[in-house]
Amino acid sequence: MIGFVDAVRASARERGDRPAFTELKYRTGTDASATTHSYAELDGDARSVGSRLVGITSPGARVAIVCPQDYRYVVAFVGSLYAGRIAVPLPHVESYRPNDRLVSAIGDAEPEVVLTTESTVEQLTEILHAAGSTPKVVSVEELTSVEAGDWTPATPEPSDLAYLQYTSGSTGTPSGVRITHGNMRANTEQILGFAPFVGPDATTVSWVPYFHDLGLITGLVVPLSAGTHVVQLSPTAFVQVPSRWLKAVSDYRSCWMVGPNFSYDLCVRRVKDELKAELDLSCVRGLISGGEMVRPDSQRAFFEAFASCGISPDIDAGSYGLAEATLCVTSWDDEFRRTEFVFDRDLLARNVARRVDPDSPTGRPMAPCGTAVKDADVRIVDPETHVELPENQVGEIWVQGPNVADGYWRQPERSAEVFGAVCDGLPGHWLRTGDLGFFHDGLLFVSGRRKDLVVLDGKNHDPADIEASVEAAAPGVECSAVLSVDDGRTERVVLVAEVRRVDVADETARAELGRSLRKAVHRAHGIDFHTIVLVPRGAIPKTSSRKVRRNECKRMLLDSELKVLDTV
Repeated sequence: MIGFVDAVRASARERGDRPAFTELKYRTGTDASATTHSYAELDGDARSVGSRLVGITSPGARVAIVCPQDYRYVVAFVGSLYAGRIAVPLPHVESYRPNDRLVSAIGDAEPEVVLTTESTVEQLTEILHAAGSTPKVVSVEELTSVEAGDWTPATPEPSDLAYLQYTSGSTGTPSGVRITHGNMRANTEQILGFAPFVGPDATTVSWVPYFHDLGLITGLVVPLSAGTHVVQLSPTAFVQVPSRWLKAVSDYRSCWMVGPNFSYDLCVRRVKDELKAELDLSCVRGLISGGEMVRPDSQRAFFEAFASCGISPDIDAGSYGLAEATLCVTSWDDEFRRTEFVFDRDLLARNVARRVDPDSPTGRPMAPCGTAVKDADVRIVDPETHVELPENQVGEIWVQGPNVADGYWRQPERSAEVFGAVCDGLPGHWLRTGDLGFFHDGLLFVSGRRKDLVVLDGKNHDPADIEASVEAAAPGVECSAVLSVDDGRTERVVLVAEVRRVDVADETARAELGRSLRKAVHRAHGIDFHTIVLVPRGAIPKTSSRKVRRNECKRMLLDSELKVLDTV
């Protein structure tokens, strides 16, 4: 397969009048205004951006992209690669909350140019100058105002850096994963290997942000590489009215649905029955849950809720991936789609995976994340001894493959630690993912994160598993964070739970909520919360893909920065 730049240019030459990108904009409800751009338009605008960038930046320069989720973002990204520069996909400026993470990433990448929108140039310039960062801020509209003529885009080598993917983390230590053109091409081939229905005659609909690896790869890189028609709505439009995503999938006949686990939960909770009668989801041939822990209950609920819309439960598939591997590491196996496994929770706490009956009181339902994509090698390794573990033993997930990046931007020591691990008895260097998992029947299961584990009485407990029990026990708690707090003498488990103020308006309601949560978690996990902290909705810090940032939540709690309603 040819690389991304060559693929987009080939589509422009061979089918330039075909739609490349459609942006959907909403005011109210699910009716959208649509603006479509062909492959010829995309190529022309990207060449305009690329030719201008060559004139105002030096070889090897980083070009930060700070745009809303629309055509300008696409043109800026493709144009940066056309110029042979290193793109840095970042979120748009926000007026209603701090832009610390944006400023931190720009400070780390040190771009020569920041591409943004005409209306944001002045605001962004002021934000960056206040932070002591002085790159040139230019609007995409300015760069596309002059045609490139016969200017020819660069032809990058596989080893050339394509972009820096900034991962979720603290603002003080941003991590830019170094993704090469070879990594992009390899992961595109791997994804199309299990999703061959993404092609020139297909359409994909996405809302996942481009500054996140899940959105960039599945919403832009893979479909544009395959000559597909990309339809995009903004993350805000989706979160405000989740049915917009489903209606766009139905209207444009999207061949797949891709999103984190929470997005499917959101659809189940907030899409009304009257709209379901208007949806035809029979077009969906692949449904990918990624970006956070895949929960069987969520997937089951989604297919039950939308069965009347024609969606088949056989297409459900958990996947596993991370930015350090471009995106995808494992995906579905046709034989095990929609197969639910239940493992003994107590044995998992002792790093042993053993299946039990579905109605077992110690059972933990888990969804498989499939098998390794083509040319990727996935192993389970003891994180302390660096020895490979057999099936049904829980350890750290290590990865090799052409999709694995070569390190973090300007972090040689951390890069060597994370990307240069050596496994006893196995050749080469390995990516240490920091995720815990195991193989069962040849399928990968992800059980948690090493650094987030709660360790009590010698047992390992996954916070995500406990949080699932919390949210199942109290429907009013839509988000929670289980934290392990060490006071120097003992490890205490603290629950931070987002609640509506109206649900905990009086002391009796708060006490009853506390009792029900403690009872449910003790029964399921044998854990007693030291403290339950009730906070308003939106108080728990999250990543761009809505994962709970537990370490940041703990810091905010200890530093008295959380908006606390009460403790019970």
